[in-house]
Amino acid sequence: MKIYIKEIINNKIGDNTPFEDVAKSMKFEIVRDDTELETAYDGSLWERGFAPSAPEQSYVQKRIAEYPNITDQLDMIYWDKINGTNIWENTITEIKNKYPKDN
Repeated sequence: MKIYIKEIINNKIGDNTPFEDVAKSMKFEIVRDDTELETAYDGSLWERGFAPSAPEQSYVQKRIAEYPNITDQLDMIYWDKINGTNIWENTITEIKNKYPKDN
């Protein structure tokens, strides 16, 4: 019977484990595995090359990330009224056009 040592040390699956001595005393064959790990987008650890990619963001998530915060938007609207400009409208329209609704 084989025992696979899979303890994670320094971002590697290493060869030390608290159960190694027990496995040796029971005459198990110890198989070393020093496979390197990588961290996926969600913080989980995967064997290098097997971590899943982050899912594609929806148009809503992309817009939210790019919209100015509400305080800045209110300030834009105020100054647009004072100066007769339409900076807020142009800013929001540009973002909406950049990330159109999914059909």
